[in-house]
Amino acid sequence: MTRRFDRDLMTWSYEMNLQSLLSGEDIPGLPFGSVFGSVPARSTSKRHSHQDGEVFFVLEGEAVVRIGDEERTLGKGEAVYLTPFTFHEIRNESDEPFDLISVYWDNPQAAATALDELHPRGQLPQSVRVFCPPPTPNGGLHLGHLAGPYVRADLFARALRSAGRPARYVTGTDDHQSYVAAAARLTGSTPAAVSGEQGDRIVRTLRAAGVDLARTVRPGTDPQHAHRIRDWFDRLAASPAVRVRTEPTAYCADCDLSLFQAFARGTCPSCHASSDGEICEACARPNQARELVDVRCRICGGAAVEREETGLWLDLGQYTGQLRAFLTRTTLSPDLRDVVERLLDDPLGLPPYRLTRTTTWGVPVGDDPAQRLDAWADLALTFLDANRTETQEHGPADTALFLGLDNGFYYAVLLPALAFATSTEEYLPTSYVTNRFLHLDGAKFSTSRGHAVWADDALAGADPDAVRLALLRTAPEGRETTVSRATAEACGDDPLYRAAHAWLGGFAALAERHGPQVPGTGAWTDAQREFYRSLQSVTQQLDGLLLPAAFSARGYVRLLDALVARAEEFRATEEPLRHLRSQAEEIRTSLALEYLAAKVFAALAWPVLPGLAERVQRWLGLPAVPERETAWTFLPSGTTPASPAPTEESI
Repeated sequence: MTRRFDRDLMTWSYEMNLQSLLSGEDIPGLPFGSVFGSVPARSTSKRHSHQDGEVFFVLEGEAVVRIGDEERTLGKGEAVYLTPFTFHEIRNESDEPFDLISVYWDNPQAAATALDELHPRGQLPQSVRVFCPPPTPNGGLHLGHLAGPYVRADLFARALRSAGRPARYVTGTDDHQSYVAAAARLTGSTPAAVSGEQGDRIVRTLRAAGVDLARTVRPGTDPQHAHRIRDWFDRLAASPAVRVRTEPTAYCADCDLSLFQAFARGTCPSCHASSDGEICEACARPNQARELVDVRCRICGGAAVEREETGLWLDLGQYTGQLRAFLTRTTLSPDLRDVVERLLDDPLGLPPYRLTRTTTWGVPVGDDPAQRLDAWADLALTFLDANRTETQEHGPADTALFLGLDNGFYYAVLLPALAFATSTEEYLPTSYVTNRFLHLDGAKFSTSRGHAVWADDALAGADPDAVRLALLRTAPEGRETTVSRATAEACGDDPLYRAAHAWLGGFAALAERHGPQVPGTGAWTDAQREFYRSLQSVTQQLDGLLLPAAFSARGYVRLLDALVARAEEFRATEEPLRHLRSQAEEIRTSLALEYLAAKVFAALAWPVLPGLAERVQRWLGLPAVPERETAWTFLPSGTTPASPAPTEESI
C-alpha cells in the first residue's frame, strides 16, 4: 500500500491543509495514524492540544513550531515530538508552503502523566484584573444581576487571591447609559439625580453581598472623567476608520427625541424577539433602532418616524482582520465565540457604529451641546482608561472580563475595535467569561420592567453567604436558568449552607469527648489515607475550575457539596473507631484529619461563603484570608480552637 503527497487531495482542517496517509483503517493493527500536512505561506495553523503523542517530520520549507511557551525553528529533514495536552501551532513566515508528515498515536499512560504534570495551579495566571460591566444605575440590583457576573467574578477573584495570585476586582456604575436618561424622563427626575441615587444604592448592595471591589469607577461623581474620556475620544476621532455621516434615524416628534437604545422599543428583525434599540438581548445581534419592526418611543409609546441626523461613525468592517486575530489569541466562552464569529462571517460584514448621539445626557463632544458620546462607546473607553490606570498603578496583569452574553457585541467587537483605533490593544481583556439570563417565573429579570426580586430585600432577609451560595448554584452559565419567585425569596435556605453549618457545629461534640486541642497524627488506616487523598484531589479539581476557559461557579458549588458530604461520611464511619482504646494512635490521626478538613473547607469555601470561612479561620487561629495550599499541612499539634465549634455565636 502506497500513498503520495498530493495537494489536490488535501482538505482544510486545523487551519492548514491535510491529507490522510496511513492508519489502522488502512492497515489493521497499525498502532498509529498519520497525515500529510501543509501550512500555507505567511499563515499560522490552529493553536490546539490533544491527548495523543505526535511527531512532525518536515518534508519541505521552514517554520516556527510553538510548543507551549517554547518556539523552535524547524527545516527540511528535522523532526519534533509533541507531548500530550501541550498546546502547539505552526507559524510559517516564509513565502513557501511548510510541508510535513504527522504521526500520532494513543498512549493513555503518557496522557495521564501529562495531566499529572499539568497541575491546574500552575496554569493559573500570575496576576489578574477582574472586570465586570458596570451596572446601569436606573434602579437597584436584582438577583439576576448578582447571579450573572457580579458574585461569580467575586468568587473568581477571591479564589485566585487565596491561591497567592494578586486579583483586583474592578467595576462601577454606567452613569451615562441611555437607560438612566429614560428613567429620569419617566419619573420626572434628572439623569444626574437618578444615576447618583441609584449608583450609591448599587455600590451598597454589592458590598452587602460580599463583593470585594478594589476599584469602583463612578463617572458621574468623578470630576475628571469627562476630560479623560474626551482625550480618548479625540484620539479615536483621528482614526481613518471614523467618518462624519448623515443617516436616517428613528425619531419621536411628540417628545422631540432621537430614538436609540433605551428610548426605542420594537421587534428584532433577526430573531423577532422584543428588543430595545442598538442591541437585541435575545440573540445578541446589533441593530439600529430604525431597523426594529414597529419601533416606538418608550417615553410616550408613539410610533417612530425618521429624520436625518449627523454624527461620527466608526467603520467596524476595517477591523475585521484584527478582530479575527484577536479571537485566536483570546479566551472566550463558547457562546460568545459563536456570537462574534457569526457577526464576522456575515456576508454583509460588520455594520458601522454610531459614536455620537443627539441627546443631552453623556460626555459632550464637539461644540454642539446636543452631541454626546454614545453610552456604549463611553463605556468601552472608560474600560480602557480604567485598565490603563490599573496597569500604571499596579503593573501588568491578565484581564478577565465577566459579562452577560447580551453585551457580547459591545465588549468583544466594539471594545476591541476602539482599542485598535486608539492603538491601545494592550488594555484589552485576555479572557471573557459569560453568563446568560437568570429567569424569574420563566421571564427575564428586568429592572426597567419591574420584574424582579430585589437583591437588597434578599440580603436583608438572609445571611449574605446563603444568598451568594444559592445564586452561584443556579448561575446561568452556558444556558438560561430559572427560579420561581418563592424560591428566589427563600434563597437563604441552601442545602450546602445547612450541611456545612451542621458539620462544623459537630466539632463541639468532638471537643467535649476528646478534648479541646488538635492532636498530631499517629498511625493511619487505609480509610484515613483515602480521605486525606480526597482533600488533595478536590483542591485540584476546584483549581481547575479557576482557569478562565473552564470557569464554572455551578461546578465549584457542586464540588463543595461533595467535600462536605465526604467529611460528614468520614466522621460517621470513623466514630466507632474513636471509642476503641486499642486504636489510640489511629484516633489521633482521625481527629487531626477532621480539623484539617475544616481548614481545607475554609480555604476552598471562602470564595463562595466568605463570612463562614472567615469564622472558621478565626476559630482555628488562622489569618482571615485563607491560604489555598497546594499540599495541605496539618494544624500544629496542640492548637486550641477559640471555641468548641465555629458557630456565629462562639466567634
